[in-house]
Amino acid sequence: MVMKKISIRYIYYYTIILILLTILSACSSTRFFYSFLDEFIQNEVEYFFNLNEEESALLNQQVSNMISWHRKHMLLKYSDYLNNVSDILELDQYKNAEIENTLATGRSLIEQTVIGFTPYASKFLVQHQTTDAINFMEKQMEKRQQKRQTELSEPKDKLYQERLNRLKTNFKRFLESLNSEQVILLEVYALKTLDDAKIRLDNRTMRQKAFITFMKTQPNEVKLTTYLNQLILNGHEITNPSYKSFSETWQNRFRQLLVDMLAISSNSQRKAIILKLRSYANDFKEISESER
Repeated sequence: MVMKKISIRYIYYYTIILILLTILSACSSTRFFYSFLDEFIQNEVEYFFNLNEEESALLNQQVSNMISWHRKHMLLKYSDYLNNVSDILELDQYKNAEIENTLATGRSLIEQTVIGFTPYASKFLVQHQTTDAINFMEKQMEKRQQKRQTELSEPKDKLYQERLNRLKTNFKRFLESLNSEQVILLEVYALKTLDDAKIRLDNRTMRQKAFITFMKTQPNEVKLTTYLNQLILNGHEITNPSYKSFSETWQNRFRQLLVDMLAISSNSQRKAIILKLRSYANDFKEISESER
């Protein structure tokens, strides 16, 4: 779910979304995409740290260890999850309750991945707590924030069209085509959620500032891991409590969109989704087994 505005959070947050979401939509071959994941993460992380050759080698090892853990401990769970979703679709069980349970299971997998990843992130981050390293990281974050702010300052009609086009493209990857009723649903959804990106950017900026402040306290690995888990999974408790309400509203709205899209889907569209999900499930299983 990958994997868009990369920052230090790529070590822990964006990597998770990348693996669980973007793999499912950004590449026609999951195995091909996954084979480049180590290099992708390292390149993005290095943008935020001024690493020498030795430090870069250590980062490479840490990322490799993290991806190896993910292959061994999570990919089979992802595979089972996607097969279970496919079973639900084959039984035409895609009303609110079924979709909610499916999304809840997906969130649980993300939580497990976060908790598995953060120790690796902490081992790397704890070695970069000097004033110079933190200031460099903060400056690079601000560059990315400013770039995103510029993108979101475009006229609303342009932002709306871009968002609508992304939604259409993402759904077409699974449905293969869209009927007129589905397009209308996406148009309404795109309009209602047009300001969400700015809210997420503001929230991300607050969490990054909180993270920088915490790094300046020179935490050890244990404290850093605990903090990262809270910041990623329940960041509103640290920064802005109101974001929890926004997140719940978004989840409910997205769940309803899925329910409505599936309710008016054709048999051929549902078959296309099932084939796609089972293909991803098989890829995840093969990748996991290659690690054993």
